[in-house]
Amino acid sequence: MRFIIGLALILPIILTACSEGENNNIPSVMVKNPAEGGFVTQEVSIPLDEEYRGWLLKEVASEWRENASGEATLYAYIQMEPGAEKEFSLVQTKESVTDTAHAELSVRSGGQWEGAAYTADGFSFQPVESFTAPSQLTDHSYFLKYEGPGWENDKIGYRLYLDWRNAIDVFAKTSDDVVLPQVGNDGYDAYHKLADWGGDALKVGKSLGLGALGRQVEEGVLHFQYVDDTRWALTENTHLTAAFNVSYSNWRTRENSNDGVDVETRYKINTGDASTRITVKTSSPTSNIVTGLVAHEGMTKIAFAEGKWGVIATWGEQSVLSDNDLLGLAVFYQLDEVSSVAKGEFDHLITFKPATSFEYEIMAYWPARDRAENPKASFETLLRQKVRALNHGLQVM
Repeated sequence: MRFIIGLALILPIILTACSEGENNNIPSVMVKNPAEGGFVTQEVSIPLDEEYRGWLLKEVASEWRENASGEATLYAYIQMEPGAEKEFSLVQTKESVTDTAHAELSVRSGGQWEGAAYTADGFSFQPVESFTAPSQLTDHSYFLKYEGPGWENDKIGYRLYLDWRNAIDVFAKTSDDVVLPQVGNDGYDAYHKLADWGGDALKVGKSLGLGALGRQVEEGVLHFQYVDDTRWALTENTHLTAAFNVSYSNWRTRENSNDGVDVETRYKINTGDASTRITVKTSSPTSNIVTGLVAHEGMTKIAFAEGKWGVIATWGEQSVLSDNDLLGLAVFYQLDEVSSVAKGEFDHLITFKPATSFEYEIMAYWPARDRAENPKASFETLLRQKVRALNHGLQVM
């Protein structure tokens, strides 16, 4: 199995002891960033003996949760210079871990359906942990808070239109705080304007937005117009990571066509890393599945490949939060999973080879928050560092 940052990579661990004085019984973990690695925050998993259950790493964000096998595992989020090795002490602590990752879907209540629109007096939304889209749900039905699931970390936020559009939008954020539970509770207009917390930064239009799925057909890119049902489920929502699944039954290119495929997608975001990992599984190999990056006019296109990964990105005044507001967007993909990268009518399109599983990542960068002196150079550096980290991840020694 190939190495994937953000999944539960289990590596051997040697618990070493500090060498001085009374601390000589404190266990520690040695972590190395390869010289070819990237300077970005990465997730590592650390298997520990039962006696250390509940201990955390000193100096970096960490938490305990179950791995894919259901075993309690310590996960840590570490940024290190390439070529560096560092020893992290384990500590017993009762201090709470700050929430810096979150995912949610909230459903409107207190009203009724009138055709394809949900009407109610005022806006009252209830968070849910699972959801099946009603058949009448469409764009601007005013039933889901900000039209679908939202997810965020301390860097950025995103939302997915959970209707036929199935596009991904960007929430720019002004702070590290979890804000989405307070966003959209007053309706469907306020979050399009820059507020103290940030705002909806991207104009998606007819595109896939930032890294949503589509199918390439003769007429262009088909979204999710033809599905039997769409289901959403929250799978993780801890202090430092958030994940959810969206599944689609019998996604096809025409109402009565026989090319339907079942699709399950998993979205995961970790603290400290603005990117989201998207894992896709299909019931059968399909040759026309694409992801896309909205192609606004006048933007600078950035594209390169290194090792096993490639990236296509855009940069420029494509944020709608204020005049001349800059925004960087990127999709990272694995070269052996992709057959082509080309310009479509509304998107820069990445076509996946026929397969029953593939993975990629998306990332947005809003420089107004950091006030970087040279934001374009900062974005390009971030892209390079991310690709290097994808190729050469942190190692637990």
